[in-house]
Amino acid sequence: MRKSRKLIAILATLALLATLLVPMVGPAAASATYSMSSVNKVKAGFSGPIGNLTITMDASTALATVGKYVYFDLPTSPSGYVIFPNLNVGDAVQGVVMTNAFNAAGAAVTITKTSATQFKIEATVPGSGWDTDKNSLISIPLAITVPGGVAGDVKLTVSAPSSSTFAPGGDIIIARVGTTSGTIASESVPAISSSGGPIGVIDIKEDTAGSLADSGGTAALKLKLPPGFKWRQWPTVTTMWGNVQIKQSNMSLSDDDRQLNISVPSDCVSTSGSFIKLNAAIDVDESVAKVGVITVTVSGATSFNPSSIDVGMYGDYTVSAKAFSTLDLIGGKAGQDIGKLEIDESIPGSLVEGRTLTLTLPDNVKWAQLPIIDTDKSKNYRNITITTTVVGSDAKMIKITFNNCAAAGATDPATIVLKDMQVTPAIDFTGDLTVEMGGSQGISGNVTLGKVKAPVSVSASATPDVQIGLPSQAIGDITITENAPESIKGTVTYSVKNNDGTIGSETKSGSSGMLVVKAPAGVTFDGTPTVDVTEGDLQIDKSGVKTDTSDANEGLLYIKIKSSSTQPSTIKISGIKLTVDRTIPEGPLALKVRGTALDETLNIDGVDEFFPGRKDAASVVVAKCVTPAPVEKKSTVVFKIGDTKYTVNGVEQTMDAAPYIKDGRTFIPVRYAAQAVGVTPENILYSDGKVTLIKSDKVVQITIGSNVMLINGVAVTMDVPAEISSDRTMLPFRWVAQALGAQVNWDETNQAVTMTL
Repeated sequence: MRKSRKLIAILATLALLATLLVPMVGPAAASATYSMSSVNKVKAGFSGPIGNLTITMDASTALATVGKYVYFDLPTSPSGYVIFPNLNVGDAVQGVVMTNAFNAAGAAVTITKTSATQFKIEATVPGSGWDTDKNSLISIPLAITVPGGVAGDVKLTVSAPSSSTFAPGGDIIIARVGTTSGTIASESVPAISSSGGPIGVIDIKEDTAGSLADSGGTAALKLKLPPGFKWRQWPTVTTMWGNVQIKQSNMSLSDDDRQLNISVPSDCVSTSGSFIKLNAAIDVDESVAKVGVITVTVSGATSFNPSSIDVGMYGDYTVSAKAFSTLDLIGGKAGQDIGKLEIDESIPGSLVEGRTLTLTLPDNVKWAQLPIIDTDKSKNYRNITITTTVVGSDAKMIKITFNNCAAAGATDPATIVLKDMQVTPAIDFTGDLTVEMGGSQGISGNVTLGKVKAPVSVSASATPDVQIGLPSQAIGDITITENAPESIKGTVTYSVKNNDGTIGSETKSGSSGMLVVKAPAGVTFDGTPTVDVTEGDLQIDKSGVKTDTSDANEGLLYIKIKSSSTQPSTIKISGIKLTVDRTIPEGPLALKVRGTALDETLNIDGVDEFFPGRKDAASVVVAKCVTPAPVEKKSTVVFKIGDTKYTVNGVEQTMDAAPYIKDGRTFIPVRYAAQAVGVTPENILYSDGKVTLIKSDKVVQITIGSNVMLINGVAVTMDVPAEISSDRTMLPFRWVAQALGAQVNWDETNQAVTMTL
């Protein structure tokens, strides 16, 4: 019994809880949303339509709209705002579109202008007869008047009681007030000949509705051509968007037809920002018009940006050319690129079918490769092609013929850039690579497409006097410096004549480039100088350093190159001695630098076939030839004790053994002692332990180990004998020098012997 009562109590409690959980039927929270079809820009003082205001309600909100209302207000300050300027207070708003609940049978919606700045909506919606799965809309075409002198957002204030389904209220931005302005541009800058023609299409855009409008008797837009140009006819107007009305009947010309005046009266002003295009043509007075860009000045009641536009390019049918780029070249190198050449039409059709352009290189430069059109850099070149041939047998001139030059329909002149032009300059050509232009196309003048520098620079550390007629005369060191990497090459490249008349090149397999230092006829090398690379990564074959004499009695120093450099390198040549015969004139003595390591213009046999007589890359003055021997000439030689270096007239040289002091006397190797006092190498004789020195009319004999010296057979006793030291014959220098007429001084401080002859 107790259990049954307890179960009944539990069931009663659950029933009560279930009752509390059942939802109550009552009105739902109501709301409406407001939006503009667009927020247009208008100018101050504007009056007209601005777009549609749309009120949207969902089904539950619409069901609750029974006897509900809402007010919409424009600002009252500053004064001058008007809502629906074409309606009187109390008039119903026309053109309203309503959907679903607001358009159902039994619906009652009124929209009335209640004051100059206010309108009201009252609405009642039936409880059935419409689709409760869809939103319901009211769309109102707004029109306003904006006072002058204002700027910024125009707001419509929404006010409704809290119980209204049109609540909550707030502000809606319905328009923006901006300045009376627009933008203007030309779509292109077509070429215009003396016969005139269409200019670039002019684009005109309003920044705000009603911007393009007359004011105070001033036309909305004025377009003025420069002197020498006239508007041919009224432009054709195409409206891209908006509703501004540009009529030919509202256009006029002034200032001798240079100025086009476009009037936009109030009945043609836009109510939404507009975009129009003008297609126009002009005529040209050749006696006045200036060649160049045709610039139209923009003015009028509407402020446009920019204040001028370029609508065309005026010119006669001419063609010009200029350097598109320039490049650096090295003398003597085959097949080098030069700068690109730009060819410009003044107007389309200036390039005439079959006419030519000739390009002539300077003397001692030859064409190695013919040009082609650079399709990446060229512009508006239509279907133009070129054909190029070499003129003559010297490969100095090429002729370019222009094909397919038709320009029908073209609005922009052609720009043709020629590329891949290559030339070979002679080994001694330096300076600007200036090309002379000519031909029937009418292009003339010169254009510089490159600059050529020598492959190497050469300098001498000193320029001592050398006597004409004397052997083994020391000169200063010579330095050869590359002006660019690989100027001195380890391979041999030679030139050949191509089938098209250009000068090509090939590499000689298995060959090594040779650098040659050449003396003038009558000057030869005495011994082999020392050659070192002091800077850079050029490699020479020291075993390939040799001297020789040509059939013309020219001294030749050969330096074999193992591999080219990757950075400019420097070669130093030291220990140079020259024999100068009596055929050499007084004055500067120059050595020249040449060879296959530098010169790629020679033929396969090393002959200067293409540039006859031009084989030297550089030259350097190394000495001054003075009065022929025998002439009394002062010479100063300085030896230092313990030092293999000595100087002759300030030029440093090297011995194979150092001087030393023994028994108070300075001993010097016989060869250097004899040469220091003017004895030539062939007059230093060795026989049976005797040394014989011959100079002019004196013969001096010294026996190793003996202190007796014979001068022309007369015995003279020395205080020390000659001796052998480290396999070198050493002579007491003072005795030898004095025997041959030299003066000797000892410098104790510097441990140096100075001999003056």
